[in-house]
Amino acid sequence: MLFENNFAINVVRSFDIDKSCVEIAEIFNKQWFTEEWKFKSITQNIMDIDYNGHTWQCWSNKNNRMSYPITDTPDTIINTSCEHINLFSQWYKKIPKGKLVILQSNDFKDIDDHVNCSTTLKQFGEMTPLSELKYEGELDLGQYKRFMRIGYR
Repeated sequence: MLFENNFAINVVRSFDIDKSCVEIAEIFNKQWFTEEWKFKSITQNIMDIDYNGHTWQCWSNKNNRMSYPITDTPDTIINTSCEHINLFSQWYKKIPKGKLVILQSNDFKDIDDHVNCSTTLKQFGEMTPLSELKYEGELDLGQYKRFMRIGYR
């Protein structure tokens, strides 16, 4: 949806520790994946990412080998699954101050992988201090609430 809404986006890198997510993400983003990796999904633990400049590699099916090392320096960090991060405060501190962040979490504790739920938007805000808040809100989905915060770390 980011690519389809006329945002000025150079590339999107999707990092997930679950290797099954790579194929799914690249199917959904096939147009941009095949466009010289404008979108690329990589299996990697986000705790190992350097947000000042991150070098990564992955298998290239096109060339039947590992890719050359690629270094990206993100200007925006999006995490729509903060509830899945066990050492959340440690991860959040890795993001350099001044980076734009788009963060989501929820209060749905009934899933084992939800190790970092927030009970309220206020609590989520305390976990994600921002130097400049652009947006925050919650969406009541009946069974649980989703929280979102957008701003500069």
